[in-house]
Amino acid sequence: MASTKEIKNRIKSVGDTQKITNAMYLISSTKMRRARRDAEQTRPYFELLRREIHRMFAVNSDLKSRYYDADVDENKPGGKNAILVITADKGLAGAYNQNVIKDALALADRSDEYKFYIVGDYGWRFFRSHGSNVEESFEHSMIEPSLRMARNITTELLEAFDRGEFDRIYVCFTEYAGGMSAGEAMHDRLLPFDLDDFVPEGDEHASSASTVFEYEPDVETVLENIMESYLTGYIYSALVNSYSSEQNARMMAMDAANDNANELLASLELEYNHMRQIAITQEITEISSGARSLKRKKKK
Repeated sequence: MASTKEIKNRIKSVGDTQKITNAMYLISSTKMRRARRDAEQTRPYFELLRREIHRMFAVNSDLKSRYYDADVDENKPGGKNAILVITADKGLAGAYNQNVIKDALALADRSDEYKFYIVGDYGWRFFRSHGSNVEESFEHSMIEPSLRMARNITTELLEAFDRGEFDRIYVCFTEYAGGMSAGEAMHDRLLPFDLDDFVPEGDEHASSASTVFEYEPDVETVLENIMESYLTGYIYSALVNSYSSEQNARMMAMDAANDNANELLASLELEYNHMRQIAITQEITEISSGARSLKRKKKK
């Protein structure tokens, strides 16, 4: 049985750890709110780009683009695929990292050839240690997502696609669910893009497709130029969603750790009080025995 000193030291250790988990919870909460705020500020611009791409195809039925292929069958495996995988830099976030890695590996299994483009140190270490085909020159940390980071990623992926290195480009990320709930790991095809992704939401924008615009020098050139901006916005959205989901998962993990610490502290304090009671009872017994012994000696 542990002594009262050992129990007291353990109570102090658990209390110190709980201070750390509380601090991590607050830090993750602040980071998540900041990321969501930044994403909301850029959303209107990229939403307008999405609607404009839909308008281009709606008023130009014969529009062609190397970034669009109506014959792509998503249910048919194979091809040379680039897979952008967004993970965290660290653990302590529940199953957040493992879920997105599992989804990325399943996507790679459906490819004839693949190459991983990894964002986040955790994913980088995992895929390299497991011998996966990773683009070595592609190193991006998930300290804090930014438009510049999304733009650099888009440029590198587009250049590889334009060189014919890949048939498809996918992004594996975690969709932010909101509240104290775990996000869902998922993947989307970036290129060739799916025209259904550009259909405006709601009836208020449906009539905009009938408006005729003149594009200079031509609609194909304009589409090619704005596609990079649109993909930048899409990847930035995936980064922010993943980053928010990571912080949310870490908050949930730290909240669970705090609950466990409270239960452990309650148990240790009960044990400590029990040990103190035993020690006090023993001292009282020893004092009483000594007093009785002295009393008997005086009578003699």
